Amino acid sequence: MSSYVELFMDQGADFNTTIQINNESNNTPQDLTGLNVSSKMRRSLLSQNATATLKCVPEGNTGQIIVSLDAGNTANIPAGTYFFDMKVIDTNNANATSRLIEGIIFVTPQITY
Repeated sequence: MSSYVELFMDQGADFNTTIQINNESNNTPQDLTGLNVSSKMRRSLLSQNATATLKCVPEGNTGQIIVSLDAGNTANIPAGTYFFDMKVIDTNNANATSRLIEGIIFVTPQITY
């Protein structure tokens, strides 16, 4: 089962955040070694095209995933509410695929251009 997360992204600025993933059974950091993580954001659940592809870097056995998008890309995203999820492919387990995170990204408008 995926976890729900709300993120805030400033339009026209570098976006960087860390998401901590812990084991449900004992609340210790989940080992993310060997996982490929991908994430897209969309304006609505029915949108055919992704608004942006987020860069996701799992940090081994720390349980942390670094999520980022550069200022050039965030500048092109209209302010508003977006849906996103994070898909994980476990290369250690016959490429088992699951959804780790889902949630909303609030994009706040830039004032200074």
